Amino acid sequence: MDIKADIIYSWNQNNKVTLYLLDNIEEDWLSTKLNNKGRSIGEQFVHINNIRSFWISKVREKIDLKIDKKYANSKQQLIEGLQKSSQQMSDTLNEIFEQESIKGYKPHPTAFFAQMIAHESHHRGQIMTIIARNDLKISKSVNFGLWSWNNK
Repeated sequence: MDIKADIIYSWNQNNKVTLYLLDNIEEDWLSTKLNNKGRSIGEQFVHINNIRSFWISKVREKIDLKIDKKYANSKQQLIEGLQKSSQQMSDTLNEIFEQESIKGYKPHPTAFFAQMIAHESHHRGQIMTIIARNDLKISKSVNFGLWSWNNK
């Protein structure tokens, strides 16, 4: 068992799930909010990406991978940004697991990885809540697909 390789693989699966959700959302839904408050669906994806950028810059190297909120309604911009930030996060995870510590983060690399996954899962749940509460029609298979990581 190679824990570092397993974590990198799991990170990449997490990103595939995020992209799978985005791929199954109609572009005109991206501006939809819950009760017309808070972040829109597109802004949730922007936030996921920008938190990745924040943490990569904090623990590894200063790099601006942020997506401007003005692109929150563009699936193509979101997909491109999420792909880039995922690759950089994968590289970051690889590096911090080699070092076995993280500059600017405690307690350890495994907790950092878990926090990143938990954060993104939380926002995928918020996106699904916005979809459900606004009665947007998304296939039930998408909901179940968010949990079928071995099929991605």
